[in-house]
Amino acid sequence: MKSKYFKIHELVPKAMYELKGEECWRYVPKDLIVAIDTIKERFPKGTITINNYNWGGDREWSGLRTPDSPYFSQTSMHSFMMAVDMVFSAYTAEEVRQDIIKNPLTYQTIKGIELNVDWLHMDIRNIEKLLTF
Repeated sequence: MKSKYFKIHELVPKAMYELKGEECWRYVPKDLIVAIDTIKERFPKGTITINNYNWGGDREWSGLRTPDSPYFSQTSMHSFMMAVDMVFSAYTAEEVRQDIIKNPLTYQTIKGIELNVDWLHMDIRNIEKLLTF
């Protein structure tokens, strides 16, 4: 399964994309694809940035974080390809967070969101209810 709205280089670091290209989709959990596509469908205006290195931007570690990432942690959901950080051009992260909190049936695969940051961290951790931290 591939995302309707995001390219694989937006989810994996540059070295992995250069090594495996489109094959990297096999590392992305279906639940994560459902989550990011649902967010794009509910917030269609403007852009949603995860990784933008392919377009000359400075974001490379907002999806999968491998051990060579300066942000790598063995226990991070990013290290298991189960989290992304998203930046919105037409919405605030707080608007999106509140929509996720208020509409759990719409976002059934999202199980974790980080509060009090300027971006949306969301993940698909293996728990029953949404965790905010």
